[in-house]
Amino acid sequence: MKLSYFNFWLRNTVIYLVFCLLGLIVVLVDGTHVIHEKGHFSHVIINGGVMFAIAHIQVYIHNRFLYERYFSKQNWKYFFGIVSLFASYFLINYFTPFTFVSNRDVITMSISILLIYLIGLGFYYMHKNITDRNRRFLTGILEKDDEIRHLKAQLNPHFLFNALNNLYATALTDPNQTPDKILELSDLLRYQIESSKKERVPLQEEIDFIKKYLSYEQSRSPKLTISFAAKIATNQLLLSPVLFMPFIENAIKYSSGTKQPRISLTISSDNQKLCFKIWNNYDPERGEFSGTNTGISNTKQRLALMYAHKHELIITDSDDIHTVELNILL
Repeated sequence: MKLSYFNFWLRNTVIYLVFCLLGLIVVLVDGTHVIHEKGHFSHVIINGGVMFAIAHIQVYIHNRFLYERYFSKQNWKYFFGIVSLFASYFLINYFTPFTFVSNRDVITMSISILLIYLIGLGFYYMHKNITDRNRRFLTGILEKDDEIRHLKAQLNPHFLFNALNNLYATALTDPNQTPDKILELSDLLRYQIESSKKERVPLQEEIDFIKKYLSYEQSRSPKLTISFAAKIATNQLLLSPVLFMPFIENAIKYSSGTKQPRISLTISSDNQKLCFKIWNNYDPERGEFSGTNTGISNTKQRLALMYAHKHELIITDSDDIHTVELNILL
């Protein structure tokens, strides 16, 4: 078992043992407590351990399943959940030997369970602050690595060599189009370099860049068939820059190995979810479609850090079609 704060079982076991120790100290200090009577020590220890375990479980249910999911979102579910927890607390206190308070007065019991939940909520926010800080730290490191990767990719001599060849061919066959192609390449390079320095970019800017990139690739390979559709509910959406590009680059790369390369791409969003879907054909005889390169692996890590528990990535192969579907909750 990895010794880390972020190990769920280790963290909760330590917290549980700390409270058990505090409880033991309290009863030992009390000279009149039954624990000091002969033969009662083990009984008190077992009962106290079970009692703290029950309290720990109740706090976990409140924080993880009620407060985190329903508070301020679906308050009626949170209310009924709290009522159920309170009811279980009273039942345990009245009908089992694992009593939280010796005084079974309703007001005293209500105050005691309320204090337990408030203390647990305090630990929850402390934990949330620690995990958020850690996630931002890891995201910063990963995005720095990603920035370097993108900068290197944009300065790749092979990429520039192909771009200059395309410009040269255009200058010979259709000189009037050369200025537009130069501007198109310049825009691609500028956006990728500048966006790599930002944590978030508007979704509309990302879509505009993808359109330019697809147009550029279309000019490089006239036989490539591209279908692209975008429908977004608002222009206020932000996301990590060039997040979709590894999937698009892979689709074009593997589709180009077929006689009739084609890709289809859709991006849609409402106020709650962003959906990205791309499929391409590929030649099965050249081996299975590979999605394990650095770009894809890096993107998966970025998704895990920046959209933890808020994204779904589905990659499937069927006959000669490779499909990638990414859904992100906003």
